[in-house]
Amino acid sequence: MPDGELTTAGPYRIPNLHSEARVVYTTTQPTGSVRGPVAPNVCWALEQHMDALAAAAGIDPVELRLRNVVVEGDEGPTGQRFEAIRAKETIEEAARMAGWGQPLPQGEAIGIATGWWPSFPMASGAIVRLNADGSGTIMTGAQECGTGAVMALPILAAEVLGMRPEEFRIIYQDTDTAAWDGGASGSQTTFNNGRAVVDAATRIREKLLDLAADELEASRDDLELVAGSVRVKGSPGSAVTIAALAASAQGSTLLLADGSGTPPPVPATDADRCVGRLGAESIAAPCYFTQAIRVRVDADTGVVQLVDVAAAHDSGRILNPVGAAGQVTGGIVMGIGQALTEAIILDEDGRQRNADMLD
Repeated sequence: MPDGELTTAGPYRIPNLHSEARVVYTTTQPTGSVRGPVAPNVCWALEQHMDALAAAAGIDPVELRLRNVVVEGDEGPTGQRFEAIRAKETIEEAARMAGWGQPLPQGEAIGIATGWWPSFPMASGAIVRLNADGSGTIMTGAQECGTGAVMALPILAAEVLGMRPEEFRIIYQDTDTAAWDGGASGSQTTFNNGRAVVDAATRIREKLLDLAADELEASRDDLELVAGSVRVKGSPGSAVTIAALAASAQGSTLLLADGSGTPPPVPATDADRCVGRLGAESIAAPCYFTQAIRVRVDADTGVVQLVDVAAAHDSGRILNPVGAAGQVTGGIVMGIGQALTEAIILDEDGRQRNADMLD
């Protein structure tokens, strides 16, 4: 049961589950990069099914989800035990923000859906270098395809080295120049390449402490990296800038390091329950989310107007708030497009008639 099939269970407790997935090859379907492959389609079908179940049972759709969503300690379809999660809270918060249960004007309604998405622990590498002017360079094979994750890497390096993120430049998406990375597939850049950047930056930090200890005639244990300098703890006046250390190190000590780190283990599962295993039978560090959208439909014209959108995400620790908010907003906009405006039009010979972005 790879991740695509795990989404068919949704973030729900289902004691007995049988799921099959079939791949159909066609010469007419265009190919290319896509956000959240498999999951949006499966999530749409599953959540439509939940609404149908709620109607058949005479239960409020939000209440049905709250009764069945996974909580800490529950067991997933592959035997995985879920740790601290807040899936239930995302349903409650999205419903609250959207005004679920309150009277609505004629022609308006609120739709709600919830889902989950895993992270994928895997090996990744990065190189971090401090230049003679005190600036930094991050070299990585990780790619930037719209996730914004690569742009978060300087935040991690800067935190380790006591510098500002804007003092780093990034050379990315080139595994001939930098270390290997598995690509953006499946939301793993921050999770894995971020770990590699932290590992490499930590190695440079150790070199800076050695250089500063000699320069300041102080013990390494008494030093800290703050605001672009290495200083003696409790004595801000006794400090040397990282730029000065980098400049003096040229020709003797290269402030260059690579890093990888060990990928964290995935949660234990009973993989014997899965046929055709691909190594993604457990949900590692899952993100849970619920979105509710209030719409107005003109009964005469059929025109749909979005009145309000509410999104609640259990994303764990946010490293880059601006990037995280952008991802949520981008996902909302993409979902709106899938629901209301997007289509693939083929002619009688199987050729796509609207192959470019304008159409």
